[in-house]
Amino acid sequence: MFLHNPFSEAFGIDIGDLSIKLVQLSPAPFCRQQNFNIKELRTTPLPPGLIVNGEIQKPELVRKKILHLLGKEGDGFKPIRSPWVVAALPEPKTFLKLIDIEANYDELTSVDVAYQAKKHLPYELEDTYLDWQIITSTVKDKRTQVLIAAVPKVIADSYTYLLESTGLNPIALETEAAAIARAMITYDKDYTGQARAILDLGATRSNFTIYDNNSIQFSTTLSFSGEIITSAIAQELRLEHYQAESLKIKNGLKYDTQNPNYLPVVSNIIERLINELRASLLFYKEHFDNINEINRITLCGGMANLENIDVFISKQLGVPTQAGHPWKNLGNKKLYNFETKKSLSLSSAVGLALRAAQNPLQSYKHENE
Repeated sequence: MFLHNPFSEAFGIDIGDLSIKLVQLSPAPFCRQQNFNIKELRTTPLPPGLIVNGEIQKPELVRKKILHLLGKEGDGFKPIRSPWVVAALPEPKTFLKLIDIEANYDELTSVDVAYQAKKHLPYELEDTYLDWQIITSTVKDKRTQVLIAAVPKVIADSYTYLLESTGLNPIALETEAAAIARAMITYDKDYTGQARAILDLGATRSNFTIYDNNSIQFSTTLSFSGEIITSAIAQELRLEHYQAESLKIKNGLKYDTQNPNYLPVVSNIIERLINELRASLLFYKEHFDNINEINRITLCGGMANLENIDVFISKQLGVPTQAGHPWKNLGNKKLYNFETKKSLSLSSAVGLALRAAQNPLQSYKHENE
């Protein structure tokens, strides 16, 4: 970490399909170890249709929402002066994979990584921005593990142009999985011999990430979201969208005597989620080497607040499951349980803010020789 962050008051911004979240941290005074306070925490909803599945459909309207959060519209927020921002790229549009390359880490070049990555990418290399970092390297076997991250240029450019149009200077763009892991994996804990899974349950999309051997190993998008549940409730019970949303928040995974068809609708969708999780866990077990047992699933995202969902997942998968603490890596014990329910939807923004406050040019994981 730099002794002094060259990007003064850099902050994180998470642009989702239905909301934008901004978190800015400041170093706690007189602390030698990692310790931050919340300087700014701002959120604003986005009307449906402005961003769809991570693709910006109406950039000018999204731009106005960002200007509102930055306090440049003169309607409530005080202005944020810093132009430096770390932003997330939409998970469905990014690709993250750990690959093995037969070479020592000190012999590895970007050309080597690009050549090997091309075999795995779901996009054409020339149409892709590719980033990578060394995770482990074994001199004896001349083998290096490299985590590659890729995104179509058209997607990354659209977010870059959007941010620049508001006067911001994006110094780093990264995957949601990396940002969330930075917030949800305890930075100073020894995880030797154990693995963690992070289940991000969002309003329009969800993601399942496995953190093992001190690195993200696997990440996949799931066909589950809060909107899917709300729409199913509305259709089955013939309710308006807002009524179905209220019912979902009130009941979670509980039986509703006034609406006996409620729980079967929700349970059916949760069962599909469980099947996807089982398939992901099996895929990880069968396709990855030197893995450790996943001894906890950490929940985040707004849908992690759905009552009893942690109990249901624990029972079905046989893995302890509980909501995480997005603020724990700020080093400030007073923030550990800060607005716990609201904070779960801020995990990505907190992870981005942590990178912004520490060293925006530093990747999620140090090289490990």
